[in-house]
Amino acid sequence: MDSNSVNQKLVEFAKKNQTISLSEAKDIVLTWYEPFQIWSDKLYSGQIRGREMESIAGPSGDAVYDYEAKGYMVLYDFSVNDFRTIVWDNVTKLRKDGITYNVR
Repeated sequence: MDSNSVNQKLVEFAKKNQTISLSEAKDIVLTWYEPFQIWSDKLYSGQIRGREMESIAGPSGDAVYDYEAKGYMVLYDFSVNDFRTIVWDNVTKLRKDGITYNVR
């Protein structure tokens, strides 16, 4: 294997595994109705590992909440076919369109 092909493989790996800020993660997640996978710690125990979710208009009806100001978001979880609340600060990784983003 020559140095060019090794270099190319490293570049491809780096493209697929990027470290992004929480602000950049919000931009990725808050595109409505586009599925992604998410890794996060739950509030009281356990973890969410690679569940497929999407941002949608939430189930709050007429109530108006400022979710972002409180530091959380409501997503639709395909594995349980229901809504789930995710705390922004607990998100560790996202995967969208084949690219994995580690959230710092």
